[in-house]
Amino acid sequence: MKNKFNIIIPSIQLSEEILYCLKKLEDQLYKKFFVTIVLDKKNFDQSPKFKFKLNILVVGKKTMSYKRNFAAKKYNSEYLAFIDSDTYTHKNWLKNALKLIEKNRFDVIGGPSLPFPNQSFSEKISHYAKRSYFLTGYLNFRKYKAKARFCEWLESCNFLISKKNYFLYGGMDVKKYLGEDKDFFERANKLNPNLKTYYSPKLFIYHKERNPIKLILQRFSFGTDLFNIIKFNNNYKSFQPILPLLVTLIFILLLFIKISFSLKITLIIIFTFFIQALILIDIFKYLKNYNKIIITLIIINLSNLAFAFGSLFALLGFNKNLIRKIYLKSRNNK
Repeated sequence: MKNKFNIIIPSIQLSEEILYCLKKLEDQLYKKFFVTIVLDKKNFDQSPKFKFKLNILVVGKKTMSYKRNFAAKKYNSEYLAFIDSDTYTHKNWLKNALKLIEKNRFDVIGGPSLPFPNQSFSEKISHYAKRSYFLTGYLNFRKYKAKARFCEWLESCNFLISKKNYFLYGGMDVKKYLGEDKDFFERANKLNPNLKTYYSPKLFIYHKERNPIKLILQRFSFGTDLFNIIKFNNNYKSFQPILPLLVTLIFILLLFIKISFSLKITLIIIFTFFIQALILIDIFKYLKNYNKIIITLIIINLSNLAFAFGSLFALLGFNKNLIRKIYLKSRNNK
């Protein structure tokens, strides 16, 4: 097969971000690939030209899952490589990926998403917040060059899989606009309990970070999907996403419990201090600048609070279209 990799990038339209992403793909040392971008609408007169073959598909307003599946079916390739329109790859990304696949016979491979080197201070704060165990839990290793390991699932902004296996496991659920990657891996692991999903720091990409406000909106959106995130038949790690809601409910309970005012305040202060101390211990592992530490601490707290309120909104049956609009707003980097 002439081109081993079909690099699939879903997007709304042709933007400066995706053009930069495509331009950086020209630097790949391994050249046996083509790129397929899948758009909602056509907003250009002529297709841009690059050193590789570029396919442009316009499918209307569809989910990211639909776009990925459509692009994967449309063209022949041995492997599929998924990235987002606001990312770019380093030059050895495909070269390293092929070595891992062919030498070790891993089923799915991927790596961390790092912030753009030239991002603003506020955008880097979003990255520092997501790197914390107290925001992204046991999956925080995907936000920096952590040690290589097998893992349960990888984010759709950076993973590679054979086309055969992708469709063997049913592709992504076209109805999902949240958690479609996690859902895919859950189905894959059920069909193949011996699935080898491998994280390697050598497969890092750069991913443009949201500003803190967009991050908070994103966490709110994720919170609305809480009970799809949690799988009650899984190990204890799967229950981590419920912690922001649980902590928030404890605070609410402390506010309304019938005890003396002084005891109530004391309990709230002790509980708050304990949580903040745990978060700070974690942040100190990778940050030394006190201004960054304090701002990161604040954003982690606000993000977790937003996640908890998102969960409450979902439990109370708030309008799903409104929730989706909030999520789409959080994806816009402008």
